Amino acid sequence: MTDVRRIVSENRRAVWIIAAALVINAAMYALVVYPLEQRVRTEQDQAGAATRDLNAARRAFNAAQGTVSGKKQADEELQKFYRDVLPPDQSAARRTLYPHLEQLARAADLTGRSRFDPEPNTKGGLSKLTMTMMLEGEYSNIRRFIHELETAPEFLVLESVTVTQGSEGDRRLNVTANVATYYRGAADGN
Repeated sequence: MTDVRRIVSENRRAVWIIAAALVINAAMYALVVYPLEQRVRTEQDQAGAATRDLNAARRAFNAAQGTVSGKKQADEELQKFYRDVLPPDQSAARRTLYPHLEQLARAADLTGRSRFDPEPNTKGGLSKLTMTMMLEGEYSNIRRFIHELETAPEFLVLESVTVTQGSEGDRRLNVTANVATYYRGAADGN
């Protein structure tokens, strides 16, 4: 220990300078470096949060753009459907149902009669024309008629089918089928 005391007493000035430098260094760290370090950490956290918010906003923007383009595409497809698939008026809708359905029934070896039931223009400028068919024939012929109807290129909707047994001992069935098509009503200027 005497060597340490002797070294300190001989180099008292250097020891005081080193001690003062350590105190000043600790004070600088406590008063300047530590607050700056905390501020940098806070700024980094905020930058990370801002980046996450920016990415979320970009995803929301892309989703909104997708919705807008999807709506535009849906509108275009709807207009194409109206123009290319649906009959333009009631007379064209009537021609879509008759004689086409009568021919399908004859080809399936079914007999009967039919009537039209137009409905008023109610939904979105579309009107509906329904043809009620009262047919008679064998089960396999009824199935063939329904298959041909369902796979027809025209826009036809088989709304209901009622099948009842014919007279006793007869294999023929009675069928009532409601088949509809839609057309652009006059309210839209078509």
